Amino acid sequence: MRTRNGYRYVIKVFEAQWDQHHAESVKPFFEQLKRDTEETYARRNGYRHESPGHDALFSYTVFQNSQGLKDSLTRYDQGVNNRAKIAYIGCHGKRKAISAVKDISRTKLKNIVSPLTSYDGIFFGACDFANRRTAQVLLDNSPHIKWVAGYENWVPWLEGMLCDLMFFRLLLSGRFVRPNTNARWEPINRPEDVATLMYELHPPALDLRFSLYYRTRDGVSSTLEEQQEKEWESGRASKTARNAR
Repeated sequence: MRTRNGYRYVIKVFEAQWDQHHAESVKPFFEQLKRDTEETYARRNGYRHESPGHDALFSYTVFQNSQGLKDSLTRYDQGVNNRAKIAYIGCHGKRKAISAVKDISRTKLKNIVSPLTSYDGIFFGACDFANRRTAQVLLDNSPHIKWVAGYENWVPWLEGMLCDLMFFRLLLSGRFVRPNTNARWEPINRPEDVATLMYELHPPALDLRFSLYYRTRDGVSSTLEEQQEKEWESGRASKTARNAR
């Protein structure tokens, strides 16, 4: 079975209207991500433009209710081939629902997601919704979805958007480094490794309580919980060292 490491990812963006008074949209941010990803690919491959890079904005869809989201998620995509699809769902959120014109409950979303076979993961650009209970419900009932990411608390819109972009930038292009000669991007293979590295490269991710939940042999793990445990262990070790002096 082919692993995710050999895939190019396809990002499918689904967005609900944020409110009736403003025209915020994630679309221009993902359009810029697409341009930068293609530029990075070209640099990495000696500007051979005949070789396509990651299609970082394979599609963009506005949804208003659960049926609209279901229809968009299940639509057949030509040209995907072996690339793994990631659904990015941008909308307001609550602990047990995401909000469009009509709320979509966690249970409804579970029923929409469970039959999907071509998606690697789902990223919720929404407040509150990506908590452990949501991840448990979606992953336990969706055998083909490998991970769920997002925020378990309220987040400011722009800070959340920047965090979203950093995640996808690292996943699609890798980590930018500038050694003594020739700047480059170091690839990061797994989405959970990207999420873990986020706490170092983009510290607001920790304050925003961003987490990626993924399956392990022992059940569903959370990168945020793992990070908090590391910090607790480090703090305890430092305290022990001070007391020993």
